Amino acid sequence: MGRSMKRGESGTSLIEVMIASFFLTVALTAVAMTMTQGVMAVYISQDQLIAKQKAQEAIESVFVARNTQEITWAQIQNTNVTGGIFLTGYQPIRNMGLDGVANTADDAADTAETITYPGKDGLLGTADDVTVTLTVFDRQITISNVLLPNNSVDPDIRRIDVDVRYSIRGIQKTVRVSSLISRFA
Repeated sequence: MGRSMKRGESGTSLIEVMIASFFLTVALTAVAMTMTQGVMAVYISQDQLIAKQKAQEAIESVFVARNTQEITWAQIQNTNVTGGIFLTGYQPIRNMGLDGVANTADDAADTAETITYPGKDGLLGTADDVTVTLTVFDRQITISNVLLPNNSVDPDIRRIDVDVRYSIRGIQKTVRVSSLISRFA
């Protein structure tokens, strides 16, 4: 009728099944957390890339304006210095005005800059493209003097620091791009 267990035969006990289930649950939770962090890293890196691009774009606008003589050497300073055209402090990222230089008084006060991404078809310029307004980004351009070894101000070189500040899930991040600019093109 019933079989009796022979010596050396054993079944799986309930405790062994519970321990195996626990280890499997821990492993699957770790995999799920890793995937969540990976998706978040992609999201964060996209905003960081936009911030770096907007900082670099601002520096390039200063160099182009200097090279094309749209602005003078005296204007390549913050507005707290006589003759300077660069607004002091963080400013919303807006479309550049007629001078083609970022963070100056003629920037479009009511027009926040936008970025367009390709939609589901992966092609830019089609009907499903997604346009994002850069309202979570602020930019600050700081122009400062460069000192010579004798601690006097170099009259021909200035430092440009562009900080782009953005917020991700309530955490504020900042990207800085710096360059030196000379009086001469």
